Amino acid sequence: MKKNPNYPKEIIVGKVIGVRGIKGQLKIRSESDNPNRFTTNTEILIDNKKYTINKVNSDEKKQLIYINISNINDRNSAEKIIGELIKVPISLLPKLKDKNTYYYFQIIGLDVLDELNTKIGKVINIMPNVNNDNYIIKTFDNKEIIIPSKSEWVKKIDICNNVINIVLPKYI
Repeated sequence: MKKNPNYPKEIIVGKVIGVRGIKGQLKIRSESDNPNRFTTNTEILIDNKKYTINKVNSDEKKQLIYINISNINDRNSAEKIIGELIKVPISLLPKLKDKNTYYYFQIIGLDVLDELNTKIGKVINIMPNVNNDNYIIKTFDNKEIIIPSKSEWVKKIDICNNVINIVLPKYI
């Protein structure tokens, strides 16, 4: 993965939303699209402290994950971290298979240039869609533009230089 000084050191992969049982099992809402994100012996960060996942159970019907982690062995300890975000260092993210595929955190925050290399704004968010993602761009005059992440609109993504070149829609 190419390094960019604007990258976060870790990314959010879930949130502790409750506990189950007397042994401190955490109820997790996953924020990851990786179905194998929460596995035994995986390192996670909660409130900037490292933990190792010891056991994983999932409730597919409710789309919840239950985990036991190192150093949390009772309900009282587990209840203290309800509401905390679960993060992983970006160094633990799997390498993307396609060279033209990016993680959201790599796209959000990029400067946006038009066909004439004029800076028009920044990518502020990404809306997932069935066929492609849509980049939400905030222009310097505080307008929002939505651009599909297709090659007819996105001409170049340069992660190292923190820019994305696009074709502006005619209606702008």
